[in-house]
Parts: sequence; C-alpha cells; structure tokens
Amino acid sequence: MKTQHFAVLGISLVAAAFLLGVFFYAARVPDDVISVVGAATKRLESDVVKWRMTLRRSIGPAELSRGYRMIQDDLEFLKGMLHDNGIPDDDITVQPATAQQRHDKHGVLSSYDVNQGIFVISRDIDAVEDLALNPVEITDTGVIIESSNLQYLYSGLDEMKIELLAAATENARRRAEEITSNSGASLGKVKHLRSGVFQIREPFSTEVRDYGIYSTQTRQKEITVTVRASYRVK
Repeated sequence: MKTQHFAVLGISLVAAAFLLGVFFYAARVPDDVISVVGAATKRLESDVVKWRMTLRRSIGPAELSRGYRMIQDDLEFLKGMLHDNGIPDDDITVQPATAQQRHDKHGVLSSYDVNQGIFVISRDIDAVEDLALNPVEITDTGVIIESSNLQYLYSGLDEMKIELLAAATENARRRAEEITSNSGASLGKVKHLRSGVFQIREPFSTEVRDYGIYSTQTRQKEITVTVRASYRVK
C-alpha cells in the first residue's frame, strides 16, 4: 500500500515539474512583435493673441497722488485707442496700479515709479498688432510703455491634438506594414500604443523637449506628435 502511495506521489511530482517547466519556457519565449514610431505634423495659424504691457510714470517723492492720476489718464487714453481699433472692453483686463520707490546713493527716497499692468486677449490679431508693433503712435502722446509682449495662441488645440494622434497612429501602422510586407510576414493586432508629448514650435524649428513645447512667440506654428506602437507579427 505504501508503495502505491509513493508511486502516485512520484507521478504527481513529475507531472507538476513538467507543467511548471512548460509554463516557465512559455513565459520566457518572446512574442513575435514589431515596434515602430509614427509621427504627424500640421501647420497652424494662431487665432488668439495676448498682449501684455506695463505703463509707467516716474514722479517726485512728494507727488505720489499725482503719479496715480497720471497713470490713470494714460490708461484711459490707451483704452480709447484700443476701442478705436475695434477692441471692446471685454477683451481688456486692467490690473491694480503699483508704486515702486527709488532711492539715491545715500538711501534717501528720490522718486516713485508708478506702474499700470494691462493685458488684452483678442481674436482680432491684426488690430492688436497694429498698435503693439507700432508703439510710436502711443508714445508720441507722452504715454510710457515700460514693457510690451505678444503671445500667439490657438483656441482649437484640443481638437487638433486628437486629430494628430489619429494620424500618427495610422502612420505607425503604415510603417509597420511596410516593414513586415518586405520581410515576408504579415501584420497582426496591435499589442501596445504609447503617445509622445506634443511639440508646438515656430515653423522649421528643430527644438525638442522631453516634456513638450508650446511656443507662443510666432503667429505661425507647427504641431508635432509621435506614437510608439507594437504589433504582433504572423
């Protein structure tokens, strides 16, 4: 009886070892896959502009109230010019005015710089550029622009990203099909897909960053995305 038990136990151990070996071997055999990178690029033109600027007035140490009145007059004048160019109040955001102390070499208060921040967000890019790129029309009146910066944006970016991801995925599949057809194999189902980051750059730029780029410096832009794909090969 004991001999029968030992025989059954031995057969069971052999069978278990065999099954474990088969499983271990199957787990180590690599899948027949092909990995490719697809890409898609599209040129776009910005449809929104953001103009950020700071107005400044410098006044004496005892004229701070006068400085605030002057900067308020400058602000109203600038808003009038924006209105004349067809830019409504809804596109204009005014920030609180601030005053910065200036001291002479002995540490004595010598003057104040009164600053007024303002920015415009508009779809009428031409109208904004007419003023921002020709500041003489403003400064000839005595208004001082301390800083001025244009940022060009695109409002339909989310929809375009979806479109480009689809195009990059299709491009990856075409590349995989080309490789497999020339090797005598056939392409199977997709095994893995991974999207890269979006690179939104000025035209003809070669700059690439691991975390992506969104350049706002130019009205014309190029947006690029890559997709890494793996397919089974039959």
